[in-house]
Amino acid sequence: MLRKVFKFIILMFFATVIMGSFKTYSMSVGNIICGTGVKNRKVVNPSDEFRGAKRIWCLVELKNVKNSTYIVMRWVLNDRHFDIKLPVKPYNRFRTWSYKTIYPSMKGVWKLEIFDKNNKLLKEKVFVVK
Repeated sequence: MLRKVFKFIILMFFATVIMGSFKTYSMSVGNIICGTGVKNRKVVNPSDEFRGAKRIWCLVELKNVKNSTYIVMRWVLNDRHFDIKLPVKPYNRFRTWSYKTIYPSMKGVWKLEIFDKNNKLLKEKVFVVK
């Protein structure tokens, strides 16, 4: 009886190890934080509402990056959009950022969209420029 229990435990252990190796982890976006700058890989003056800012910086935290790839940060205002392609390296946690220069005519509700290399929308963030 003890041998059967031991064999069962061993069998379950190997089944768990084998099935665990088939798991696929896809890259995901943890956080998107916008502010007036980035210093030491952290956002300066984080906010969702900006007044008089000449540049808005957005930092994206990616998780489970398994291969070198890229993301596209799409800055959207009304019917216009501005795409920035950023390289991404394989790490469990990878941060990257970009900025958009804001002119007086660019006030309104903005949306930042993050796409993977297959053009799949991973996450979006809305912020306001007054």
